[in-house]
Amino acid sequence: METLTVDGEKFTYKQLEGGFTQPNSGTCEKMLEWARDVSVDDARAPGSGSGPAGARPRRRDDDFLELYCGNGNFTVALAPLYLNVLATEMSKVSVAAAVENFETNGTTNAKVVRLSAEELVLVLDSGKKYERMTNAGLDDLSAYDLRTLLVDPPRAGMGEEVSKFASRFDRIIYISCNPKTLAEDCRILAETHEIKRFAVFDQFPYTPHLESGALLVKRK
Repeated sequence: METLTVDGEKFTYKQLEGGFTQPNSGTCEKMLEWARDVSVDDARAPGSGSGPAGARPRRRDDDFLELYCGNGNFTVALAPLYLNVLATEMSKVSVAAAVENFETNGTTNAKVVRLSAEELVLVLDSGKKYERMTNAGLDDLSAYDLRTLLVDPPRAGMGEEVSKFASRFDRIIYISCNPKTLAEDCRILAETHEIKRFAVFDQFPYTPHLESGALLVKRK
């Protein structure tokens, strides 16, 4: 188990051996604080900080969809800022770890289901049903007011199909481990969105690997 301190709050996570996780806990805390901050503030001025030390960002009035949620790293930290959270992940062991992390942290407004992004599109657009949804207590998604999307895809990025799906959301928080595929996906999203905030996170000092985060907001 690993405990992270984010905006003065402590979150405890079960980390899976051999599973995907953010390996640098100090940098991960900064990433989570940034994601929480951009959840509620589209245009913070550079250098203005993230508010008083230990202050939780204000709560939003919409629901939050997360793709590629892994063990619920971002889900648990962002859930207190939203009314409800729907998280998806393809790995069975990661879904099980996310459920355990929800319980450990008292996250009662989030649910996770084992669906790919492509399967989720079919659910939302054509009403397709999966037994995995029923098992997760998610027979009907129509009650969700999903206006904010967080994605943390693998190095291959989202790709064209999922990027087009993402473009329907008002706000996209994109966490990337590959600047090249982030740029490719953002070129697709530029048709409908603009980048309002951007940050980089050096998980692996003295290596070419770089994590980055972008907040994209739909053009009016």
